Formats: sequence, structure tokens, C-alpha cells
Amino acid sequence: MDNTISGRPLMPQAQGSIPPKNKKGPADDPFFKKYANKVMPVAGARTTSGLNTYTGVWTDAEIRHLLRRTMFGASKKSIDQLQGLSLTDAVNFLIDNPVLPGSSPVNVYQDIYADTLGVPFGESWVYIDVPYNNDFNLDYNRINYSFKPWWHGLLINQDTHILEKITLFWANHFSTQTLDFNYALAIWQHHNTIRANGLGNFRNLVKLITVDPHMLLFLNGNFNSASAPDENYGRELQELFTIGKGPDSAYTEDDVKQAAKILTGWRRQNEPNGFFSSYFNDAQHDTTDKQFSAFYNNRIIAGRTGQDGQFETDDLIDMLLATNEAAKYICRCLYRWFVYYVIDDAVEANVIAPLAAIFRGSNYEIAPVLKALFTSEHFFDPLNRGCIIKSPVDLYTGYWREFNLNIPNSPVETKYSYWQHMKDRCEETSQSLGDPPNVAGWPAYYQQPVYYQAWIYSDSIQRRANAIDNYASQFGYPIGNGSVVEIDSIFFNQQFSNPEDPTLVVANFAAYLLPQPVSDTELAYMKTILLSTLGTDFYWTDAWYAYLNDTTNTTKEYTVRHRLNSLVNYITSLEEYQLF
Repeated sequence: MDNTISGRPLMPQAQGSIPPKNKKGPADDPFFKKYANKVMPVAGARTTSGLNTYTGVWTDAEIRHLLRRTMFGASKKSIDQLQGLSLTDAVNFLIDNPVLPGSSPVNVYQDIYADTLGVPFGESWVYIDVPYNNDFNLDYNRINYSFKPWWHGLLINQDTHILEKITLFWANHFSTQTLDFNYALAIWQHHNTIRANGLGNFRNLVKLITVDPHMLLFLNGNFNSASAPDENYGRELQELFTIGKGPDSAYTEDDVKQAAKILTGWRRQNEPNGFFSSYFNDAQHDTTDKQFSAFYNNRIIAGRTGQDGQFETDDLIDMLLATNEAAKYICRCLYRWFVYYVIDDAVEANVIAPLAAIFRGSNYEIAPVLKALFTSEHFFDPLNRGCIIKSPVDLYTGYWREFNLNIPNSPVETKYSYWQHMKDRCEETSQSLGDPPNVAGWPAYYQQPVYYQAWIYSDSIQRRANAIDNYASQFGYPIGNGSVVEIDSIFFNQQFSNPEDPTLVVANFAAYLLPQPVSDTELAYMKTILLSTLGTDFYWTDAWYAYLNDTTNTTKEYTVRHRLNSLVNYITSLEEYQLF
């Protein structure tokens, strides 16, 4: 008898007990070591696949892989929407025609702190025609109890589209923070700018972010003047936002200083309706010519006077994007977000360089790059499936969407309590939407040699496992106000064909929830969870039909639900579930 599961020893079971779940952390686990290399390769090839169009099989497995990477989780609804479409049509469906949210965050903080601007409970505080009153506490509560939960709500309820995933990508790329610069409306505008332009033109997006009121405050652009140039944004514009620190990046410290001079004069101000805007104060602008290094072909950007000085910013952005390195750097960032963090010589030559050529050739349109990547043989390479450790947002949002957790739409405070719960779970495991730890974003996407392993540490792995355990427990996860987060495993099972067949139930659950196929030994072990110690398929089949014939019988319902919940808990406790 085989007493292992994928190389993991089985523990003896007491009669009638649920098979033990693997609670091992990943630090010394060979599975995590296999997919999260400790050392970045400097040469060679992890895989030689490239941007040639993928011509392999196009099944539910490939659809799930595409959805997990372009969205948060692969819901059954989204899988069904892509079935029957070709790969190209599916990718176009996911990228074209984004629909912006029809809602905005509302006042649900009234019991914590009164809205001193008079927004009624349950009403949006975004589109109000009142002047700003510089109320720090009000802004704090709007951001942390309204805006952030609302954002999580968008992730949970996202359409079958890449919009939410690309919005978070750019929010991480153009990283800002809220606590010290907590003007709620400015933060809302910043987020809305990213969302509305994240699938458009990168050149335009960089310009909008450069003069964005929240960014002007966050990176000191608001105080950058001819008499006291501030290098903060000029530095990050090159180091983090456009050029990076890749192998061919050779801009100089003087280039940073020259960029700072060009950006002098941009200011933010309050509008009468409470929104913020940016404007150009030519009296604060450095009108001298700006000389750049050989990396920028010794370009001189002529100084301009009056309001024409603001157009030097366009010249600066054009100069940055004229370099080959800018396109390659952005493509590397996209690659690490959507594919894998290892960029070796083969990936650089076969994926990054041709993607960058597409980026430059399209005048920096974002969609063509994404479409080329997601239809490529490289994206569907077996080595690029199930190799990314899920971020907290990927883990929790994906789980909620996979199981189609029911969240009541009213009353509004109940709906927000679910979203707040999601926010709290993500924050306690190091991912706070709108607040990456620094201007470089979350370390999982840039910090060598750890990268995605940054999400997994002794405290976070236990919190991640415990939350997911509770969602599939007998009583669910209470979140206050009498609300409970819990899965409906019976409904989940009914989505698939032959829910009475334990062999197919286990196969369906494993294929749907795990990013890679599992062994027959593993599937056989999962099946014992449904069969308990009785050992025959009839146990599950009879229990399933007994419940269907008498759904009001709590004993029969408990027997079925308990077994399915135990199966879910076992599968989601595997290390493989932490990957996508």
C-alpha cells in the first residue's frame, strides 16, 4: 500500500476521522523550493518558449490558467463564459471594452466618526458639491472604512475582464500611500485615473500620473521649484516608473537633477467642489536649458518661459520613452506580475525583447503587449503554470470568487462589513490596497532573491490557512453584525456533472482549485474524505441522493456538507493551493 501523497507521508487515522491536513509551512518544503528559486539565474534558459502563438490544446485547464493570471481566481461563471471561444477571442474578451464601475464608495463610517461635510449615511462622498474642510479624521475614515473596502468589493464582484488585475498592477507600479497624505478625494482621483487609463496608452498614463494631485503631494512635486529643485519624483520617474535599473539602464545622477528642473512649477489645489486639480505655476519653473547624458543621446531640452514651460514635461516623457530600455523595463514588470519572476537570458531574448518591440511599435499602447503575451506559447508553457505564490489579494479574493460566496447587497453596512473583512484579512498578511510598503511597491514583485516568497512567513502562512479553514468550517467565519463568511460546498458540487460520483467529485474539485494536475495517489486519498472509512463509492452516492430527496433533513444535509467541506479544507490546505 502506498503510504505517501506526492512524497508526503500519511498519518494514521482514527476510525471515522477526517484525514489530517498538511499544516506544514513552506520554508523547507521542496514544492516551494522547486517553484520559488532562491538564486536568480544570470544565464542559461529555464525554458526556451517565446511569443509564438500558442497552438496546443485549449481546454478548461488552459482557460483556468488564463483566468487565474488575468483575474483574481477562476470562477465557474467566468470559465463558462470563455468556453466555446478561441484563445484569441478569449484574450480579446478579457482585454477589450473595459467597463468602469457604476458605483463609488459611500458613507458607512457614521457610527465611527460623523461626516462633517454632511454626506448622509449610505450616500456617496465622492460626487458632492461642498468645499473641503481639512478634516483629517474624516479623510482617514473615508479611506479605511469606505474606499478600501469598496475597492475590495470591486475585486470580488469583477466582470470577466482583466480590468481589476491591471488596475492593481499599475497601483503597485505607480506606488503611493494614504496615511500621511490622506486626502480621500485626491486618493479617489488617483485610483480612478489608473483604472480609467490602465489599458490605454502608457505615455498618456505617465503624463497623467506625473501631474496627478495625489502624486504631486506624495513625491514632493508640489514643492518642486526653481529656487529649490526637489529630485524625488524626477528620480522615481526614471528608476521605478519608466527606465528601471535593468542591465542596459545607464541614466546618471545628473539626469535626475535635470528631470527635477523640468518638473518645477507643477502644483495642486483644491477646487470649490472639494476635488483636487493640478496646474502649472510658471513663476516657480526653471527656464534654463536641461542637458542630459549620453544614455539619452546627450539630449538638450530647451527651457521655456511662461505657460509654455509645462510642455517641457511632455518633452521629458518623450525622451524617456525613446530609449529601448523603457519598453523593456515595463515589459519586465508586466512579466513578473503575470507570468513569473525569473527573467533569464532566454526569457529576455524570446519574450521581453519582442514584447518591447510591440510596445514601441504601437506607440506604447498597453493592450497589444498583453494580447501578445497571453496568446503566446510561453504563457501556456507548463513551467509557467502554478509557479506564482498567491498574494493575499489573489488568495482570498480568488477563494471567494471560486466558491461564489454570497454577499448580501443590502443593507449597505452589511455589504461593507464583508468587504471590510476581506480588507482586514489582506492587511494582516501584508497587503493593504492603496498602501504598498514604499514607493517601489510590494517587495514580492522586485525584491531579489525572494520575490513572491515575501508573501509567506511564519505568521502569514498560519493566518492564510486559518482564514480559509474557517470559511469551510461547520459554523463559518463570523464577521460581526450576525454575518458569517462561509462556502456552500453543496452548491459548489452541483456546478459539475455527476455530483453523485465520488471519483468525479474529487477530480472536479482538484482540477478547479489547484493549478497543476495531481497524482492518482493524491486523488485516491482525497476520495477517502468523501467515503470516510466505509470504502465504497456507494457511501457517497447514497448519501448524496438521500440528501437530494429530502433537503430539509438536517442530518442528511450535514453528512453531505461535512464531507464536502472536509474535502475543500484538505485541498485548500495543500501547498499547491497557495500557487497559481
